[in-house]
Amino acid sequence: MLLGGAGALAGGSGFSLVQGAVPRLVLVPVAFRLALFLQAVWAGGPLSAPVLWVAVVLYLVPNLAEVAWVFLRAAGIKQLLAADTAYTLVTSLAAAAFAAHSADLLTLTWPNIMGTVMVWTLLRGAPAGAVAIVGAVLLRYGMAALSGTAAPATWILLALVAAALTALAIVLLVAGSMRFALGLGEQRGRAAERERHRRDVHDTVLQVMESLALPAPRDALDPVGSLDHVRRTARAHALRLRLSLDGDAPAEPGGLEHRLGALAVEMTADGLRVDLVVLAKPSDVPESIVNSLHDATREALRNTLKHAKTYTAVVCLEAREGVVTVSVRDHGTGFDVGTHRGGFGIENSIHARMAEIGGAARIDSAPGQGTRVVLTAPLELRFPVG
Repeated sequence: MLLGGAGALAGGSGFSLVQGAVPRLVLVPVAFRLALFLQAVWAGGPLSAPVLWVAVVLYLVPNLAEVAWVFLRAAGIKQLLAADTAYTLVTSLAAAAFAAHSADLLTLTWPNIMGTVMVWTLLRGAPAGAVAIVGAVLLRYGMAALSGTAAPATWILLALVAAALTALAIVLLVAGSMRFALGLGEQRGRAAERERHRRDVHDTVLQVMESLALPAPRDALDPVGSLDHVRRTARAHALRLRLSLDGDAPAEPGGLEHRLGALAVEMTADGLRVDLVVLAKPSDVPESIVNSLHDATREALRNTLKHAKTYTAVVCLEAREGVVTVSVRDHGTGFDVGTHRGGFGIENSIHARMAEIGGAARIDSAPGQGTRVVLTAPLELRFPVG
């Protein structure tokens, strides 16, 4: 990493995010240059000579153009290194040639030289930084010979080494930050995947097994037909589970209204008559929002089937002002929301699922007054699900 600089980080396996951070590192030496430039101008007093004003323009414009490059990404790192080095060479030699008119010109070139050393160290590592230091020392002595001024003091070598070490420290800091961010992201991603897996098992296999275990009136009237229904349901869900494990599960067609209608048919076959009421039909609902609303609604209806001791429920769909609302209402036994501890289905299959798409869920219930589950979600998904 130290030998390759930020370029080695960008090319390493698992560090693709660093590619976006590498060009931003150039802002560090540019800011360093501008700070030293302002300090040199301030220490030198008011600018009176026209040649100094020209130097200011030639100094500020290229550095501001480099800042623009960082944000526009109009060229690659190689082009930036070449342009930065050429700029420093041209301005330094020009300042040495005109040093007779103003000795302050040599002082103004010093931040450029140190900035170029930092750029090479940041983007190409310690070996390139060492070569840049040697080149900077030779350039500084050449400027002294061209301008006829005294040779620079030996402390410039220490200053250049300090600039290179600062650049390497920045690379280490960025690398450590990226490693931490990637590790934390992978850890949270694995935890989220485990939660989604548990939720899928709960919403499919467990719910189907529990619904099959519920007694139905047709069991005594038509035991053969009831057994055939159990087998067909088991085969259908086993096929769906196998396809999902193989990664070949086809996307379910239709929009939100169609999916809720199919869910009403599914629940009716399991013994809960569901009436779908569409107050305001939504359009162009993202698929991820459709899936989350569908699955959360199914969990609410499954809870009605298992706990409400009623055979009817109403699902209401409404969309207005950028928000889609799905409510599930039954007139069953109800429960005390304040004292009832939410189970896995309510917390994970309803609340957590809605939170993933930027929505919310509200459950209103009281003993003997039934239950109402209200699901709200934005019609526009503003961030990745999960």
